[in-house]
Amino acid sequence: MERPVITCDVCGRTKGETNHWFLAIAPVDTSDPRNDGIAFGTSAAMLRDPEGLIIQHICGQECMHKRLSRWIEASTAHTLTTQESVNA
Repeated sequence: MERPVITCDVCGRTKGETNHWFLAIAPVDTSDPRNDGIAFGTSAAMLRDPEGLIIQHICGQECMHKRLSRWIEASTAHTLTTQESVNA
């Protein structure tokens, strides 16, 4: 049985047979502030209910840090935009 090719959603590296990768999991709909977050894990067991989630493959610590930084930037930009619209 042929294994699917998995690539890192940050850098594009292809997963090898013994690589230890991570998953980054975030909700698809972030319009509700209670639904805004990101989780990292090492196992597909985290995917109990994948509907409504964005699943990304992360090849290692460096790419995990990059992905987290992107989330922080997006979250901060969303917060600033929301505050600006409230103050307008």
